[in-house]
Amino acid sequence: MTQQFRIETKDSFRVIGYKISTTNRKKEGKKMIPLHWESFHKEHKSDKLFSKMNMQPQGLLGINVYNIDVTDAKKFDYYIAVASDHQPNNEMSTYQVPACTWAIFPCTVETIGKTEVMAISKWLPKAKYKPLNSGYITGRMKSQAPDIEYYGQDGYAEVWIAVK
Repeated sequence: MTQQFRIETKDSFRVIGYKISTTNRKKEGKKMIPLHWESFHKEHKSDKLFSKMNMQPQGLLGINVYNIDVTDAKKFDYYIAVASDHQPNNEMSTYQVPACTWAIFPCTVETIGKTEVMAISKWLPKAKYKPLNSGYITGRMKSQAPDIEYYGQDGYAEVWIAVK
């Protein structure tokens, strides 16, 4: 089965959102990110965030920002964010997503994890596009761009992988 995807070049855009810093050591990130989402929903933070969304892409974003610590390639930040030029409140942080070419894989909220694994482990090795990031297997990331999860309406989602 061939996974449907599209290639899009997007300009840089600014996001604001709720950030956690975590690591790929002992799969801590795989534990912390779901807890971050759980807290986000439980504390009804989506209302605060959506009220600040005023730029494209319109939707909720999960953003993995790698190489935040030059001494530890396993550390990364994860944002639950929206595109916005508003000022963040005290709990929020900003991040500038770089201009990039993205391989975008449509999916659903339920299949986003499987889609991400498929894109990285099956599609990328055979694609004519090369990833801007490496180290997915070891967790020691060498990154030139974030990895992004896009959450639209009615369960629609996308996995964005930066490519050249």
